[in-house]
Amino acid sequence: MNNTITESVTVMPIARKDDTYVLRLCLNQGLMTPGMLRRVLEVIEKYNLPSLRATTGQRMNLEGIPAGKLDEICDFLGTRVEKCAPGATVCPGKGTCRLGIQETTDLGNAIVELVKQNGPYPYKVKSGVSGCKMSCGLSYVRDIGLVATAKGWNVFFGGCALQNAAPGILIGEHVSNEDALALLQKALVFYRENGEKRERTAATVTRLGKQALLDAVTA
Repeated sequence: MNNTITESVTVMPIARKDDTYVLRLCLNQGLMTPGMLRRVLEVIEKYNLPSLRATTGQRMNLEGIPAGKLDEICDFLGTRVEKCAPGATVCPGKGTCRLGIQETTDLGNAIVELVKQNGPYPYKVKSGVSGCKMSCGLSYVRDIGLVATAKGWNVFFGGCALQNAAPGILIGEHVSNEDALALLQKALVFYRENGEKRERTAATVTRLGKQALLDAVTA
């Protein structure tokens, strides 16, 4: 580790109610290289920061940033942004996990690109890709959710993990990577064109009805 060259980290400041900030590390699928980790550890030691906390979206929060040091610490870490780019919660998949039955990493990246290309949307879109029915990617309750099967992917849209939690609508069953992405593109266009401001996908589907979504993705 002592010979590791540090790498820049993209961060998003989030104000806390105790007059401190959290810096969210905008990671892709939770991946931190040794160089990124070293840069973060240097900041923790230099500024005596209290903790680094994992998020459910496979990001990391660097906590306890004093307001007066925010700009300095952002500059030290790398690039400051107002909002992290869309990401996906992705399990290790077949290549690593003994339970995985499909590869997940490349498809997760493809979904992130698809979300970027079809926006902007009425509100945030969260995605999850799971290599088996255990759903470690939280796929059932994400706006976009893919769950691997032996024959391909089950594709869900409009899941919700808020107060009225519910799984997404099944819009594709045992489909290929390519067919899953095609279904999701239609579902995202449906949401983009029909969702109201600050309305998540689940609320849009509830308001317009399940059949409206199914008609849109099969048209």
